[in-house]
Amino acid sequence: MKKPFIRALVLGLIFVFIFYAFQILQGIYLTMNYVPDIVETYESVDHLQHKVAFGYVLSPVWRTLEILVLMLLGIIVYYAVRILRKKK
Repeated sequence: MKKPFIRALVLGLIFVFIFYAFQILQGIYLTMNYVPDIVETYESVDHLQHKVAFGYVLSPVWRTLEILVLMLLGIIVYYAVRILRKKK
């Protein structure tokens, strides 16, 4: 019983790592391909200010909850695959 649970936790950690790696790579891609437009500069700044003002800055509680949900997703996937393999 101990070994499958550890494997499920490892898969959960892999989900967390892949999620944050994807976010970092997406941020790098968006930063490298950003082209400033002098005509629509005000609209861009206005949009960014509204994003921050309406809660896009996460507190540590939400970050912790995000990690726990991703780990739970990994555990569920592991046990679902394990159950499906036993049915064969």
